[in-house]
Amino acid sequence: MQENLEQVNEHVYFLNQLYRDFLLPEILGEDTATILYWAGKRISRHYNISSFDDLKEFFEVAEFGNLEKKKEKRTSITFSLNGQTVTDRINSDNTFSLESGMIAEAVEKEFGRTTECEFSIIDKEKKVQFIARLS
Repeated sequence: MQENLEQVNEHVYFLNQLYRDFLLPEILGEDTATILYWAGKRISRHYNISSFDDLKEFFEVAEFGNLEKKKEKRTSITFSLNGQTVTDRINSDNTFSLESGMIAEAVEKEFGRTTECEFSIIDKEKKVQFIARLS
């Protein structure tokens, strides 16, 4: 059973890498980051992701990594994403725009305020920090 689960996880990981890191940038070119951000917002709407718990669960199922809420203020929320998938992506790809869009839309739904999200890569810790800014 465990071996089958590992094979499924490897398959999901491979497909994520293939689509996001190779195929989409080839098709979308220099607009990749912008389009992936808006696609992330659309995915959150489609799957009705409207809370941090929904977001965390989706990231786990999609093999995006382990999402944690680090700090919450009146005008911003800081998240951290880590895990082996994130480490591998940091080493080969520096865009986490899809995740940024998903976070922005989920926070907007949860708080009812227009939200934009930006990310920064923290190389030495092998994680990505997201800051969702509420207006």
